[in-house]
Amino acid sequence: MRFRRWLRRSIAFLLVVVALIWAFAPQFFVLVPEGFPQPVWPAPGRHALVAGVSDPTQPPAGTAPPRAAQIRFAQSDGRALLVENAGRLTVEAYGAGLDRETRLNSYSLVKGLVGALVLRGVADGKIASLDTPVRTILGPDAPDITVKEALLMTSGLAPEGDWDKPVEDAGFSPFGPLARIHAYGVDDSLVQLQVDEGRRGHFSYQSANTAILGRLLERVYDLPLEQLLSEMIWKPAGAAGAHWRQYPDGSGVSAYCCLYARPLDWMHVGRFLMDNGTADQPFLPSAMWQEFIMPPLPTTERAQGVYGLHVRHDVLDRAEARTQGPFAYFLGHGGQVLYILPDQNSIVVRFGAHQQLLHSTLYELFED
Repeated sequence: MRFRRWLRRSIAFLLVVVALIWAFAPQFFVLVPEGFPQPVWPAPGRHALVAGVSDPTQPPAGTAPPRAAQIRFAQSDGRALLVENAGRLTVEAYGAGLDRETRLNSYSLVKGLVGALVLRGVADGKIASLDTPVRTILGPDAPDITVKEALLMTSGLAPEGDWDKPVEDAGFSPFGPLARIHAYGVDDSLVQLQVDEGRRGHFSYQSANTAILGRLLERVYDLPLEQLLSEMIWKPAGAAGAHWRQYPDGSGVSAYCCLYARPLDWMHVGRFLMDNGTADQPFLPSAMWQEFIMPPLPTTERAQGVYGLHVRHDVLDRAEARTQGPFAYFLGHGGQVLYILPDQNSIVVRFGAHQQLLHSTLYELFED
């Protein structure tokens, strides 16, 4: 008898919990089958193909990293570490059970490519300027922000009636505001996103900005985002096919996250961006490329770390080090990094389970 009473109460309690979740966070049930985005392909959920070249370049294997770099890579549960210098793969290492054909989750690395595509949209005349209001393209339900504010993450976006919870993805939760976008797509969430004027003009890392930019690109080009990436960056860089996470209803790819690709292909893409495409076909006008990859920032400001047009900027400036100079980088959850180092004419790609020290990773690779 006591067991039956306990069982009835337990069932009643669970039903109440389920009802509350359904009422206030229905996205939870949509995301449960997929779970948190997995780091290694294959992964659950829906994915769109980012078509690559039919015969991707297979460079000769690089050598092992210097000893200090190997130790740091192992301690951070590294999955891939590549260095390319002047077009030649010089360092190549993978974690246990992985190789150069393994496709790894970019997490937020892909945001940098969306930023590049937005600038290409301006160069192509599809977007009038970076000061274009998003509403002029996505309609009145979109938040009252400009394209540039979304790129710089200074839009002040916040979910309706919940100003204390910006749409951050650093601590992703199935109950948080980003989860609504992750589950239902950006179109469903546009009307819920408003601008907190107190936050506007101040940097706040929010994936909603990138989700909006991704949908904006699809609107102005009338093409899926995965096709735009394939045709404008991925194939021209010589990359192999990749897989981009889609919203569960198939309404589009999650522009802010989860491109499963070979680290080798991120190396190719990094070179493509650093060289601004090819001599015959520049990816961006020279001045626009400069603002994207190497903006003229004061050294003191760059040394503090700057978030630019969906790209981060920093500098190597240790007084005792031979390796010096500014660099740009894309950063993803868990310390996935694509470094672009013009002064060294080098690209560095690092994937892993935990973050490595941003500057020490480079010094250990180049100083030895």
